[in-house]
Amino acid sequence: MEQFMKQLEIHFSASYWIFLVPICLMLIDFATGIINAWASKHLKSFKMRVGLSKKAGELAILAIGEVFTVGMSIPLYVLTFLSAYIIFMEVVSICENLKKMGIKIPKFIDKALGNVEKEINKE
Repeated sequence: MEQFMKQLEIHFSASYWIFLVPICLMLIDFATGIINAWASKHLKSFKMRVGLSKKAGELAILAIGEVFTVGMSIPLYVLTFLSAYIIFMEVVSICENLKKMGIKIPKFIDKALGNVEKEINKE
């Protein structure tokens, strides 16, 4: 099992990247969402507050992961997994925003996004 985990490891060059990459992607997602809503004349403060609360929740997950990693000596790959999951969610959201803005997305990414959306709606 340990060998399998080593193959799956994602290495950040420094520990602060575990937080910095998701935060940067959250900001990009927020910006593309605002631009998309503004361009389509669907800018609503309620939706923005809901989106910001989700971003705050994602940051809380990372903070809790850091507390458990440091305080309980849980291996760093748990926090890395949490960060990678949030990064994945943000990249998917950014791609969706770009697609709504009329930017062409490569077919394999568009197909993957469609599959992810179907799975989410099915659950």
